[in-house]
Parts: sequence; C-alpha cells; structure tokens
Amino acid sequence: MTQSVSASESQMSAVFSTLADAVITTDHHRRILMFNRAAERLFRIDAVHVIGTSSLQFLPLSPTGQPTNIAVRADGEEFSVEISSSEVGVDEHLLSTTVVRDVSEQRQAEQALRDSEERFRTTFDQAAVGIAHIQLDGHWLSVNEKLCEIVGYTPAELVQLTFQDITHPDDLETDLAFLKQLLRGEIRTYSLQKRYFRNGGEQIWINLTVALVRSEDGSPCYFISVIEDIGDIKAAEAALRSAHDELESRVKERTAELQSLSLQLQLQVTELERHNAESRMLGEMSEMLQACLNLEEAQGVVAHHASRLFPFAAGALYAFGNSRNVLEEAVTWNGAVNPSRIFAPTECWGLRRGKTFVSAGLGLRCSHTASGPTLCVPLLAQSETVGLFHLVSEEGRPFLEHTQHLAQMVAETVALAFMNLRLRETLRQQSIRDPLTGLFNRRYLEETFERELRRATRHNDQIGIIMLDVDHFKRFNDAYGHEAGDVLLQELGSVLRTCIRGEDVACRYGGEEFALLLPGADLEQTLNRAEAVRNAVELMQVTSRGQHLGSVTLSLGVAAFPQHAGNLNDLLRAADLALYQAKQEGRNRSLAAAAS
Repeated sequence: MTQSVSASESQMSAVFSTLADAVITTDHHRRILMFNRAAERLFRIDAVHVIGTSSLQFLPLSPTGQPTNIAVRADGEEFSVEISSSEVGVDEHLLSTTVVRDVSEQRQAEQALRDSEERFRTTFDQAAVGIAHIQLDGHWLSVNEKLCEIVGYTPAELVQLTFQDITHPDDLETDLAFLKQLLRGEIRTYSLQKRYFRNGGEQIWINLTVALVRSEDGSPCYFISVIEDIGDIKAAEAALRSAHDELESRVKERTAELQSLSLQLQLQVTELERHNAESRMLGEMSEMLQACLNLEEAQGVVAHHASRLFPFAAGALYAFGNSRNVLEEAVTWNGAVNPSRIFAPTECWGLRRGKTFVSAGLGLRCSHTASGPTLCVPLLAQSETVGLFHLVSEEGRPFLEHTQHLAQMVAETVALAFMNLRLRETLRQQSIRDPLTGLFNRRYLEETFERELRRATRHNDQIGIIMLDVDHFKRFNDAYGHEAGDVLLQELGSVLRTCIRGEDVACRYGGEEFALLLPGADLEQTLNRAEAVRNAVELMQVTSRGQHLGSVTLSLGVAAFPQHAGNLNDLLRAADLALYQAKQEGRNRSLAAAAS
C-alpha cells in the first residue's frame, strides 16, 4: 500500500509541477504531501522544508473552521487568494488537493483605480477655479462648488439652465462662434473674457477656457469649461485707465508718482495674465494626458507643453527601466540636458529625499546633472516614484520660487497620468486572457485580426485561420469529470503555444473550441501548421490526480484570407464548416475550407 501511495504522489507531483497555479496536497491530518513549484514561488519557500508540516501555516482557517481568502507566505506576509479544494481517496487514504491563485495585484489595481477616480472627483469639487461639463446644447452637466460661488446659483438651479441663459447678449455670438469651430475640429481649445449674469442680475466678468471631449470614434461628447472670476483684473484695468486720466490733469510734480502707480498696476496685470496663461496650459496638458492611449503619447504631450511653460530651460523626463535599478531618458525639450541618458536613483538628491531639489550651480548638486542651475522634481503617485522631471537653466539664471512651484504642479499632473495609464494597461491585459488556458480570448482575436487585415490589404499578403475542436470532449468529461476536462484544456493550451510562431495568435474561442491566427500564411502553409498541431496533440498524454487519462485527438478546419473571405466572421465560418466536415469524415484530421 505504501508503494501505491508513493506512486500516486509521484504521478500527481509530475503533473502539478507544470501548473501555473500553486497546488498543495495534504492528508486527512492536513499534513503536506505535495507542494508544487508554483506553490514554492507563491509562498517563497522550498517544498523540502514544508513536506510533512501542517498546511494551516500557509492557509489558516477562520474562527469557525472555514477556509478564508487570505494566505500567508513563509516570511509572514499576508495576501489575497482564490482557493479551490477537492478530496479524493487513494488506496483507502483520503487526500485533499488545494489550488491557490494570488489575486492581490488584481485587487490592488482595482482599488488604485477607484482611488484615482476619487482623487479626480475631489480635485474637481475643490478646485480654486470654476469647472463644468456642458452638454452640446449648452445645458450644464456637472459643476463644482467654485463655479456655483462665482455665478451665485446652487448646482440644482444651474443644471436647469444653459450657459446661454446667463451669458451677456453682447458676448454670446462670439462664444457660439468659437464653439462651432471646436465642433468642426478647426481648433482644440479657446479662451475668452466674457460677462455672466449672477443669480439676481449682477453682471460679472469671467475668463472662460473651453475644450471639447470626443469619443473614441471622434464624435463630440461634451465640453469642459474652466471659469475664472477676473473682476479684480477688470478693476485693475479700470484703475489703470483712471490713473492715466488723472495723470493728464495733475500738475507736473505728480507725474512721477502717477507713473510709478501705473507701472505697479501694469506689473500686476502682467503677472495675472502670465498666471492665467500658465493655468490654461496646465489645464490643456492635463486634458490631453487623460486622452493619451500609452506612455509614448503622454511623454510627447509633456515635452510639448513643458517647452512652452519653461521656455528659458532645457528639460528631460526620466522613467525607470524594467529593472527599476536605473532611470532612462524618455523625452527631452529645448535642447540637450545631460551628457548621460541613464543614471541610478542614488545619483539624484530629489529621488533620495522624495521631493524637489534645487541646485544653484554651486555647492551641493546631483551627480547626474550638468553644470549650472538645475531642478529635480520626483514624479510621485500613490506613494510610488514613477520617474523624474528635470530642468536645466540655459542662461545660468537660478530657478525662482514661482518656477519651482509650477514644476511641482506639472510633475504631480504627469505622475498621476502615468500611473493611470499603467493601471489601465494592467486591467487591459487581464481582460484579453483566458484564465484557464492562459491563451488569448475571443475579444483579442477580433482586435488582432482587424489590425492584421489592414496590414495584409496594404501589402497584398495572406492570413491563415485554423479552427480546432477536441474530439469527443463531452465523452471525456463524462468519463473523468470536469476537473480532468480542465486539465486537458490546460495541456492543450500549452501544446498550442509551442506549435505557433511568435507572430501567431492562439486563443480559446469558447468551450473546447480554439482558434489560431497566422499572419502572412497562405492556405497550404496554414494546412501544414494544422497537421503539425494535430500530430502534437495526438502524442499528448493527459494525467489528472495521478491517473493517466489516455490521449485525445483534434478535428481542424482551415481557411485563408483572401481566398475564402474578406472579414473575420466569414473566415471563421468557412474554417468552422471545414471543421464540421472533418468531424463528419471520422475526426482526427485537418481539412481546408472549400473555395468560395
């Protein structure tokens, strides 16, 4: 009996060692009998140290004695998991097999996305300027508190109105003309000074900046408006005009005094205008970063706007490499920055301290920088450093406090945008993979085919499609159970990955049906590949719970673009008909679709 149990354990160990998920087999006393390689990686301990010990050290039970969704690594770290268990009798021994999957990163990614959306909403509600989303017909969709404060309406009152209702009639025509240019795509954004009527009829001056948000297909969705109360600026302009009038009427001894007052007021106006221009540019950069699809696009947006926000300085954006041991230059603007494009994080005082570091050109400075005044601002988002925003003064002038503050605002906006792009890419990867086999899913096949179809059409190339189905899969499931069926599908997924080229796409199309996309392959090449897959699967041996389940066969249907169809649905239908014909002719064979 001992030899039989050992043989069963060896067979199970051989199978489970190849699985991607952690698998732990225990006896009825919860003593560990098998601990596969995935479990060693997941719990960070070698199997030799845990065989014979209690599984409760890694999978603790709740106070009621039930399994939980929390596991514990060898070093004591807790993390979220999905657990599935089953029991089987082997030679009068009751063995329990538990499959453990780490889902902590997925949970963290989902929570991070929720946190990011909450921060956006908080920023929207607490912004120092009025912000609104406006429908294409002019109705207010959503407004923040600052906007309600400016116009004197509550949110409930404002959403019942259109912006036309509170706009001064003399300013409405100009505003609508700009909106038409936005809708036609002639401009990306516009700003103008106009007058609103507050609740009660009071007239106020505001500075309005408007951008149009479009859907992925380019159709307009809604407007984003930023409203600033510029009553102080208008008052300053009126005061400036009054000062000039008074200057002409006063005697010569007051001339110098009035000129000084005029200069001070002009400086205030210039400062306010510069501040408004920077605010508009920051708003435009933030809006464009939200519309970026990948980090390369976002880096280009940062370089474009940073060159305008800091025209007196050369700059660079650095990002961590895959190893996170060094930072690499991602993009530059306004000329060369540093002689080296790669440096370690320890070479930067800003990264070491986690906040802005300014060097005046003398004394303490970062070892990765060139000579002259420099500014290093870490890109921090969600307590993680994702890169570095770096400026070098071209004229040797030190960076003023205002410039440092502006650079900090740019870095915060960029860091948050980069983190959102990374989270979005993580969730996208999770959405295009089949969790059982690890192959791509049907959605990814459809996306990839459209891209390859355009490429093949441009280059007069071909595309091969293979539809394949496991012969008598229902009979296999009925005989050995659904768990064994899942093991079969996982083994089939592994074989498919080894039988295709790097540019090919293997996906689980549904149930026991799979599809292979072969860019650049003609019908003959595709049929040869189908035969290679069929032969490989025929040699495949499936083992579940230490039991050898025998071999399986495939039926395969083959079609090619453009011989059989010009779109994915028709091409799959042609391959599916060939697959059906292969089953009708006895299964375990590959057939090409009939010519259309």
